[in-house]
Amino acid sequence: MSALADLQHALQAYLHRDERAVVARIADHDQVDPDRRLRIYFDAYRLRLVEVLASDYEALRTLMGDEAFNAAARAYVEATPSACRNVRWYGAGLPAFLGATSPWAQQPLLAELASFEWTLTLAFDAADATVVRFEELAGLPARSWPALGFALHPSVHLLELHTNAAALRKAQDAGEPLPEAKLTERSKTWLVWRRQLAVHFRSLSETEAYALAAIRAGADFTTMCEGLCRWFSPEDAAPQAASWLRQWIDDELISDLTV
Repeated sequence: MSALADLQHALQAYLHRDERAVVARIADHDQVDPDRRLRIYFDAYRLRLVEVLASDYEALRTLMGDEAFNAAARAYVEATPSACRNVRWYGAGLPAFLGATSPWAQQPLLAELASFEWTLTLAFDAADATVVRFEELAGLPARSWPALGFALHPSVHLLELHTNAAALRKAQDAGEPLPEAKLTERSKTWLVWRRQLAVHFRSLSETEAYALAAIRAGADFTTMCEGLCRWFSPEDAAPQAASWLRQWIDDELISDLTV
């Protein structure tokens, strides 16, 4: 290892873990000693990462308040040295951290709201893909429908929520006061996706959630309809699936058809 690389690793160890071997290698200065000079970078590293987390988790910060959020974010920073060249991905572990670390683990709504907000960022940053237009679907011969398969757009996510996290984020985006945070016994499936440059989210009925999960798992049109017979008659399952398919295409959820 070169002398420069060795110095860089020593500085990184100081920033991440407060390992002080690098202090002796920092030049003294008439007005600022090595400890104080290094501390500027030590504190700035943490402050910058807290700022990144606040940007990714806007509703969480508003819900918790600045002081409580900063305390949680600082604890995450101390437990999670940055391992990514792109700081965009640094906050990925915050939902799991909040869900497993006291005192925040005693408030499960915090981890769920964080998970929902992180999913919004994933949808926004998802890869571009072509989307199927209704004319393509309408032009298929009838014999193609039974084995027709679908590929969801890369931005599509299905998320189970036991809280009103979506309402909290919606209020945050609108610049309105956040509603009372609520935790419910039964979960609800939420769909998150990007349409052009805007991220959207909406709740799903149990049946639509099943249908989307089925095609994500590789089900063709026939298999999806057979599964829907748990809720619909065989005569009604296919028309209901076709109705959803039209909506999914209009919402740009489908990126490919396989026949």
